[in-house]
Amino acid sequence: MLQLQRASAGSGKTYTLAKKFIWFLITFRNNTTCRLRTSKEIAYELPRILAITFTNKATNEMKQR
Repeated sequence: MLQLQRASAGSGKTYTLAKKFIWFLITFRNNTTCRLRTSKEIAYELPRILAITFTNKATNEMKQR
C-alpha cells in the first residue's frame, strides 16, 4: 500500500502518520474481517513500514537534479 499525503505546516501530518502506523501494526483486515494482530504478526509487519518526509525545498532540489 502506498499513500501520499500533502499538507501545509502545522496541519497534523505527523499525528496522522503515527496514527496510521499504529492502526496498520495492530489490525489485520481482509475482505470479510478485521481483528487485532498477534505479536508474531506485528513483529513480521514492523520492518515493512517505511516513511519518508521531505520539505518543499528538498523536493524542489530533487526535481532540479
